[in-house]
Amino acid sequence: MIHIRKTVSANGLISLFLSVMILAQSCAVTKFTIPILPDTQEAVSGRQDMFFSQMNWLAKAKDSLKFPIVLHVGDLVNFDTITHFETASKGYMILDKAKLPYVIALGNHDTEAVLPDNGSAAPGNVNANLRKTFKFNRYFPVSRFTLQKGRFEEGKSDNSYYTFNAGRKKWLVIALEFCAREGAAQWMDQVMKSHPNHNVIVVTHYHLNPKGDIAASNAGYGDMKVIDIFNKYIKPNKNAFMVVSGHVCYSAHRVDNGEYGNPIYQLLQNYQCKDDGGGYIRLLEIDTKKKTIHAKMYSPYYNNTLNDESVFTIENVKFVN
Repeated sequence: MIHIRKTVSANGLISLFLSVMILAQSCAVTKFTIPILPDTQEAVSGRQDMFFSQMNWLAKAKDSLKFPIVLHVGDLVNFDTITHFETASKGYMILDKAKLPYVIALGNHDTEAVLPDNGSAAPGNVNANLRKTFKFNRYFPVSRFTLQKGRFEEGKSDNSYYTFNAGRKKWLVIALEFCAREGAAQWMDQVMKSHPNHNVIVVTHYHLNPKGDIAASNAGYGDMKVIDIFNKYIKPNKNAFMVVSGHVCYSAHRVDNGEYGNPIYQLLQNYQCKDDGGGYIRLLEIDTKKKTIHAKMYSPYYNNTLNDESVFTIENVKFVN
């Protein structure tokens, strides 16, 4: 009897190994994490060690947790002062050095609408002061936002958009100003429509209230009512995927269907009302293969994950393409 022995050459073993590695990597790239920074105003003004712990951890974890971008829901600073913006800028330099891109939405405290060191409305027309963002744009010029592709007003990142690829999907992030002017909201709508194959995440300071409802007001001094922005300029877009916000405490989430039947996932995260924010960061673990989003609040300052309503998993997530 003749026995035939099959052998594999060294080159064949190498090819097999590389094929396995490529397959493993292709599976891995469907999973990534988007960190969302809640209002950092209290930490920037009084607990800088807490603020810097967030930035240092983000820079160190960016590769292991696969951060494509960092989002901030606004109220970066407590007051529109040079001291506060210098502190915030120094913190974000850590992300700059780590080459970790970010998006910052503007909160009311990031503008001249709030009286420095007081928290009350500044003298004059509060609505007009809300759009005065000289210090923010001075300390965070367009050049610092490496993924920024365009903006509503030249030289100002108050309303701006960003693109990236992650999880084998295309993503578009739009930073929208607080209780936006209709012109800014219309600009956002146009950007969404010009990127039909992107999953759109809108980052804005005020959207959900503490009960998880879409806010029905303009906060008393903004322009459009939050619910009108959603109904007129977000909901009609088939690629509207997510809206993230802060401004009010603490955590909430809801899902509404867009006019094309697309689920729009909406998340509130803001912990400034307790322990100056506790250094907590929303971590969104997105798996485009399993079609899941897992959310939790983690504090690198305390090395602690909250065990409350801020922890949840969304299944059967619908992505664009």
